[in-house]
Amino acid sequence: MSSTFLSDEELMRQLQGGDQIALEELYSRHSKKVWSYVSKRVAREHAEDLYQDCFIKLVDRKDSWKGQPFVLWLYVVLRNLLIDFYRSQARGKRLIDSLSEAESNSMSNVDFDELIEGAPHETRKLLNDFFQKGFTYKELAHEYELSEISLRKRVSRALAFLKKGD
Repeated sequence: MSSTFLSDEELMRQLQGGDQIALEELYSRHSKKVWSYVSKRVAREHAEDLYQDCFIKLVDRKDSWKGQPFVLWLYVVLRNLLIDFYRSQARGKRLIDSLSEAESNSMSNVDFDELIEGAPHETRKLLNDFFQKGFTYKELAHEYELSEISLRKRVSRALAFLKKGD
């Protein structure tokens, strides 16, 4: 059967089995949509790299596909790629900013410690790791052995706790 008559999911199964023709067909079907998605979100010089990286990730992460609708999975891979890109851009900017203005932090460690003083120990540790040490959600999720979503909820709850002033 020609690969043009197979569903994306069937092609993905074939790709998992090592069929490069399946990759070519998936690329043919989705490359324009991927380009459109990426090029609307980043500058052209970055879009070209991210566009190619998406299909590289598709191959690298093919074993993480567990039979869910392919298009949804592809866009999750693509979205995560963009998030990683934005984070790397932000880290680069933070590094440049910290080098150029090392002493001009808007909040000193003492001010921060006073702000979180009334919070429970775990909340203080989490906020300190996130805001003072600069860990990413992904890094903290690994450190705290939580999913990234659970960790984001914890940070959100911790901030809500501080807003209340309890």
